[in-house]
Order: sequence, then C-alpha cells, then structure tokens
Amino acid sequence: MSSCCAASMALALWYYGPVELAVGPGCSRLVQASSVFVQGFKVSCLKAESQGNDGGLVLYGLAGAPPLDVPAEWSEARRVVVPANSHKEWAYFLNKGAQIEAAYSVKSETDAPYPLCITIAQGKERFMQWTEIPSAQSNTLSWDSVQDCITTENGTIEQKIDLTSEYYIAVHNLNDHQDATVQLNITIRTMFYNTTGADYRCSPGHDLCTYRLPFLGQNVAVLSSGLKEGLNSDAQHVELSYEPRWIVYIVGSAILAIVLLLLHEILDMLFGPCTGGRRGADRRRRTLLSGSNEDDGASLGSSYDSVSHDGSDGAEERGEGGCVLCCDAPKDCFFLPCGHSATCYACGARILEGDGGCPICRRKMKKVKRIYAV
Repeated sequence: MSSCCAASMALALWYYGPVELAVGPGCSRLVQASSVFVQGFKVSCLKAESQGNDGGLVLYGLAGAPPLDVPAEWSEARRVVVPANSHKEWAYFLNKGAQIEAAYSVKSETDAPYPLCITIAQGKERFMQWTEIPSAQSNTLSWDSVQDCITTENGTIEQKIDLTSEYYIAVHNLNDHQDATVQLNITIRTMFYNTTGADYRCSPGHDLCTYRLPFLGQNVAVLSSGLKEGLNSDAQHVELSYEPRWIVYIVGSAILAIVLLLLHEILDMLFGPCTGGRRGADRRRRTLLSGSNEDDGASLGSSYDSVSHDGSDGAEERGEGGCVLCCDAPKDCFFLPCGHSATCYACGARILEGDGGCPICRRKMKKVKRIYAV
C-alpha cells in the first residue's frame, strides 16, 4: 500500500513538476493538464526585477481550449555588439503557422573578414547544440553565414514555423580577436489565442497567479505577453507549476493495492506459493495436520486399524507377498504414521536409518513396526 502511494506520488511530481519558461514579446502559450490529476496552475515571475513590471504578461483562464485565430505582427530593431568567439540570442515562443524574418547588417572597422553565423534554432536543446558547433546546419531551422572581406554585409534569413515551440534567433561571432557589431531588424507574424471569453485574469508580474481547475472539467489556461514594448525577451522568465489533486492519487493508490492483493490471492489459489496448486496446498495441509500428532500410541492404533481392518486394501498393504526391495524376505513390517506394508523389517529399518520415506506414498517414516503372524 505504502509502495503504491510513494510510486504514484513520485510519478505525479515528475510528470507535473515545475518548469521554467522564457517569455518574449508576442507569446501566446496554451497550458493544459488533466483536471483529474491536477487541480490548478501556478505562475510566478522568477527574477526579482520582473516583480511589479508585468510587461503585458497575463495568465488567462478559460472553460475550454480557445481558437487560435487572432493575427499579430510586430517588428524589433536590435543593434548589438557580439564579443569575439561569443554569441547573442533572443527567445520567442511561437505557435504553428508563424513566420520569422530577420534582416541583418554587419559593419567592420577594418578590412579583415568578419566570420559570423546567424541562425533560427528550435528549442533550447538544439540551440545549445548549435552554440557548440555554430557552423553546423543540422541543429537549426535556418542558417546563414557572413564571411566576405568587405566593410558592410547585408542579408536576410526567414523561416516559417511548422511546430509550436520555443525558438531562438542567435548571432555567433567566430572571430577569435575582434568584436562584431550587428544590426538586426526582426519581423514576426504569428497567431494569438482568442481570450475574449476568459473567466480568469491575473498578471504574474504583480503577484503569484493561481488558476483552479474544476474536477472533470475541460478548463485550460493561456499565458500571453501581448506586444507591449519594454518586455525584454531575453530577461523575462516565469515558473509554471502544477498543483496535484492529491486525493485522486491516494484513492487510486488504495484501489491499486487492493487489486494487487486480490490478484496475489487468485494466483495463490490457482498455483500455490510453491507452484503446487490447490492439490499441493491440500497435501501440505494434510501433512502438517498428521505430522503434528506425536502420540505413538494413537499413531499405532490408527495404523494398525488401517492395516488389519481395512478390507479395501490390497494384498501388498496387508503384508502379504515379498519385500519390494530385496524381493527375498516376506513383508513383515509396516510404517508409521502412514501404515503401509511394503518391505521386510530389515529393509524397512534401513530406510528409516537413511531418513527415507514410504515406498508407496513417499511419506516420511517415523517408525517401523514388525508384524507377527499368529
């Protein structure tokens, strides 16, 4: 029971653990979870400087998944100095169908070539792989390289987004000795979730936002940053955590434990603890009951009755015929507690000394009694 509870709770904490989200301008992120196992969402800003400055970041609560039908477009102009052998990046969360266009202009104060790589990478993992080998194209969606020996280099990279995810626009300076100045004009066209029917609204920049989910409901949340200027896409981070519905895990663990116990009992009845099945269990039960009787007189009486008065027994069990071991001497003994007669007294004594069992029923022998003919 306790193991089932611990396993289910560990699974809940792993699957619905807190996650850190980078929120850039134009973010419209749908947050969903099963209302059977989760009773609420919690969103809070991680950085202290973000507290009190919402930057347009709002958590909406809705009774169902809203349509993704609100078009949006915005542009950003960024002028950055990229240190030698380093990079600069900007994170955006974009929905399927969005489009990114980044026009760049690189200036050099010398005639030396400026080797630069500009990329659009999907997900943080691919972005980190790209930072290790900036010239590799396999980890990026769109890739461009500036390596001409001229003072000004202009170009454009663009990409259509086919998968809702987090994307990084990054510039890497491959020069080992000189910094690079890059002018970026980024234009993004995307779609926002329609939150006009929201029944809950909270700004994580001002306070901890908690949205409760009704049991068995279809409620969802939308984390939206809007298009307000001043929202720094490379500095705003929020923590999204899920509040488990613990009563469901406790009751589910109890039901699982009961099912496992019933299954164990059924398997024990069918196959027994030592794979002897029901017959094996019955045989062990009879052995324990008969073996607990240590009264030699009672054993002798019952065995004598079985030997002398049971008319249904064959000639072998009445002591008639020859010894089944030496085949020379007649059967002149019987065994306790089973009462069978199969050997002569000498062979029976040897079986008893060897801690053996009755040749007929294989039951362990305790004593050998001689049969006297009258």
